[in-house]
Amino acid sequence: MLDPDFLLLVAGFWLVAGLAFEGVPCVRQWRHLAADTQSETPDAARRRVYGQRRALFQWLANLEGVLRVVFWLGLGLLAGLFDNLAVGGVVGVLGFVILFAVGDQLLREILPWARWWFIDRACGVSRSGPAEMASDSARRLALNTTIAALAGIWALWPFALLPFSMAWPLSGLLMICGMAALFWARPNLIDPLFHRFSPLECGELRERLEAMMQRCGTRLEDVLVVDSSRRSNLANAYFTGLGRQKRVVLFDTLIAHLSPAELEAVMAHELGHYRCGHLQRFYGSQALLLLGGYLALGALVAVAGVAVSPVVLAVAAYLLLPALGWPLKPWQSARKRRYEYEADDYAATHAERAALVSALERLLANNLNAPTMDRWYAAVFATHPPGDQRLQALRLKA
Repeated sequence: MLDPDFLLLVAGFWLVAGLAFEGVPCVRQWRHLAADTQSETPDAARRRVYGQRRALFQWLANLEGVLRVVFWLGLGLLAGLFDNLAVGGVVGVLGFVILFAVGDQLLREILPWARWWFIDRACGVSRSGPAEMASDSARRLALNTTIAALAGIWALWPFALLPFSMAWPLSGLLMICGMAALFWARPNLIDPLFHRFSPLECGELRERLEAMMQRCGTRLEDVLVVDSSRRSNLANAYFTGLGRQKRVVLFDTLIAHLSPAELEAVMAHELGHYRCGHLQRFYGSQALLLLGGYLALGALVAVAGVAVSPVVLAVAAYLLLPALGWPLKPWQSARKRRYEYEADDYAATHAERAALVSALERLLANNLNAPTMDRWYAAVFATHPPGDQRLQALRLKA
C-alpha cells in the first residue's frame, strides 16, 4: 500500500516541475521578441508587445490550473463542500456538483478579464467593452453550471449502483461519450449563444467555395458568416460538421481582409484538416489519453487505500489531469504543427498556392502574429508553425 502523504508530495513536486518546464520557454519567447527593437515600426512594436504578453499569459494559464488544484484539493475545500452537502442524498450530491461548477467558473473568469485588459484591449485587438465582457462571463457561468449538472447526472450515477471497481471505468466511458456530445453541441447549440450566424450571400465567393468543395468530394451544406467584428479585429475561419454534410464558418473580419481567391485557399486548408483525418485522429487520441489518465488515477487511489468519496475523486480528476499532463504538450504541439503543414499542402493542391501564401501573409499581420518564434517556445506551445517557416515551406514547393 502506498503512503498517501508520499503521493501528495510527488503530485506537488510534479505540478511545480510543470510550471518550471513551461516557464522557461515563455521567458525565452519574451526575450526572443525583445532582441531587436531599435529599428522597429509602430506595427512591429505592437506585434512584439502582443506576442510577449501572450507568452506571459500562456504560462499564467498553466499557473491558474495549478492554483485551482491547490484551492480545491490542497486546502480541502472540495472534500469539505461534499461532506456538508452529501447528507442530502442524490439532491445533495447534485448540489455539490453545481456549487463546485459555479465556484470554479468564477475562479476561471479572472484570467479572461486580465487577458482582455492587458492583451486584447491594450493591443487594439478587442472591440468589446466591460459590458460585453460581463455579459459573456454571465453566459459562461450559466452555461457551465448547466453542463456540470447534466454531466453529474450522466457520469456519476454508476457510483450509486455499482462497486467502485466497476463504477469508475463505467463513469470514465460515460465521460468520454459526454465529451462527444459536447463536441456536437458546441457549434449547434453553444456558439449561437455568443455569436450571430447568417448565411453567406450568393455571389462569387460562395460559388468558389462550392466548386472547391465539389472538387474535393465533399458536400457543402452551409456557408455561414459569424459577426466576430462585434468583439474582435482578429480574422479566422473554421470547418465543422459530422458525416458528409459540412458547415463552413467565416469570420466577417476575414471576408473584409481577403479576396475570394484567398478565402477559397483558406477554406481549402480548413477542409484539408478533415480530409487528412486530423480532427478524427487528434480528438480520438485525446479521448484515449483522458480515459487512460482517469482509469490510472482511480487505480492509484485504490492501491494507496485513500479514503475518498468516488464523487469527490471524479471531480478531482477534472482538476488534476490537465495540470498533471504537461509532459505531453510538446508531443501534442508537434502533431498539430505537422497537421498544419499537411493542410497547407492539401490547400495548395486544391486551390491557388499563390493565394494561400498571400492570405497567410495578411492573416499573420492582421492577427499580430510574430513572424518568428523561439525554438523552445515553439516546441512546447506552438500549435501552428512559425510564420516564416510556414511561408518558406509553401514557396519552396511552388
